[in-house]
Amino acid sequence: MSEAGRRSPEAWFHEVATHYVEAQILFHLNRAGVFRLLDAEGPLGADAIAARLGLEPRVLGALLDYVAGVDELLARDGAGRFGLGEFGRRVLERFGRREADGPHFNFFDVRVGAYGPVWEGLGRLLRGAVYGRDVTRAGDAAAEAVYKLVDRIEPTLARVAGACRATSLVELGVSTGLLERLGARDPGLRCYGVDRSAAALDRARGRAEAAGFAGLRALPGDVFEPDGWLDAIDAGRGPGLLFSVHFHEFVAGDGGPARLARALRRVGERLPGWRVVAFEQPLLPDSARGQIAETLWLYAQSNVLIHHLIGNGRILPESGWVELLAEAGCEPAPPEPLDYLGYLAFAGAFKGAAAAGP
Repeated sequence: MSEAGRRSPEAWFHEVATHYVEAQILFHLNRAGVFRLLDAEGPLGADAIAARLGLEPRVLGALLDYVAGVDELLARDGAGRFGLGEFGRRVLERFGRREADGPHFNFFDVRVGAYGPVWEGLGRLLRGAVYGRDVTRAGDAAAEAVYKLVDRIEPTLARVAGACRATSLVELGVSTGLLERLGARDPGLRCYGVDRSAAALDRARGRAEAAGFAGLRALPGDVFEPDGWLDAIDAGRGPGLLFSVHFHEFVAGDGGPARLARALRRVGERLPGWRVVAFEQPLLPDSARGQIAETLWLYAQSNVLIHHLIGNGRILPESGWVELLAEAGCEPAPPEPLDYLGYLAFAGAFKGAAAAGP
């Protein structure tokens, strides 16, 4: 019997309601700077926190009381001050990063922040409203959440590039910062970022400059119309690597995986000897639930939901990604785990490439 089957209906009801409310509270407390302050200075009273951050004391106090009452994330001492308990510190370590301007924490930036407007608009979507016209997500709110995945991708990407002696890297979609990281580490690499968005390319240039990497070439372009940006790539300089974390978006539109396979085949014809790598979390079969950690299962279901609901992505099973690379004219290698929430590196060699694994 499942865990849900062992709980009473009353317990289920109040747990779901509590999680719904608390996730939103934590998102907004984080955006207001509460966790940064507690991380830096330790336990503080609600009035002191409100004064430091310019917040409404009564509202803040009610929110902190609620979180301390339903979760072990915050602890309240005998003086009424709120601080991070041992578990809270572990959460901040797991979902945070520390940079020159201080710590950054992810408290449901995607599912509450970016998709909050979508959840509010579900009733309208069910009745025929159109995503992108009548309901839209807050895309900027998701940007802070990308770094954890990128941290897991970078070592694998660097190793794949080294194994195939890549002299050039091409990233399709430039939101990750991976090109800037690898380029700053190895200035001899030729790094090309391809994106349809001029704003995304500008942000990539800015990240590269901040990292001290002057070699990024930002190319306006579309994966489905590759001839234009392929003309800017020095294919004769040596073997290279093309990669993306956005293949699930590329297969979402009309034509699906077959359309992307055709586009990649055209790329491979122009870049013989290159490799292509897709970083994706594959669709899990229902039978997997009893064989994997509940954390992985829940994350996978959310990943499918947020993409399939608004139609901006299509999550394929593991076999689907392997088949796509084969149809693109690649010799697929065995998928490699990234040791992060079920993500895999799906690699393939375009005609003329060595047959080594990823």
